[in-house]
Amino acid sequence: MCSKQIAAVTKQIKKYAADTLSSGRFEHSLRTAKLCRKLCERFLLDGQLGFLAGLSHDLCKGCPDEELLALAAKDGFPVSALEAGKPSLLHGRAAAVRIAERFGVDNPDVLDAVSWHTFGRKGLCPVGRALFIADKIEPGRKGISKTMRKETLALDFDEMTVRVIRDNIIWLGKTGKIVAPETLAMLRDIEDSLAHRPAGRQTGEAG
Repeated sequence: MCSKQIAAVTKQIKKYAADTLSSGRFEHSLRTAKLCRKLCERFLLDGQLGFLAGLSHDLCKGCPDEELLALAAKDGFPVSALEAGKPSLLHGRAAAVRIAERFGVDNPDVLDAVSWHTFGRKGLCPVGRALFIADKIEPGRKGISKTMRKETLALDFDEMTVRVIRDNIIWLGKTGKIVAPETLAMLRDIEDSLAHRPAGRQTGEAG
């Protein structure tokens, strides 16, 4: 997808999101998209793709369980026991299929990011990591103080991802929810990368 194509499909998806999502969910999607774009630009990724992924990530949030299961069945990945027990967790995978089928989105980074923004996963693409972060700490997200957000955004890409995952795990524990194996695998993978990083080196920064 070239820049012009991305801009066109972003406009279409923005209208679709505004028409189909609740006002609160649409505003969350916009805030997430803006922060994702900002993170992508900071870490030398494509900001257009980041905005598109953020705008698209919750398109299927309000879909019934049957529709989520049907859409997710098309992406080639098995439905985990956790997802089967709570199909709403499939909304990202369903949204990725929807934007591919309905709007012709074929960029692998956008589809990867949207699919796995809830859990994350080992090997998630950088745009996906930016979306994972943005979704969890966008300015309207409850339970995230301005100080915590500022401290998190001051970190480099790997450290920021780890901080957000750890904070999310703590929140899940407090609310009695299960931490997905995919989330733990992503955390271990990035922590291992940090442990083997040369002293003084930061990742993803320009210059």
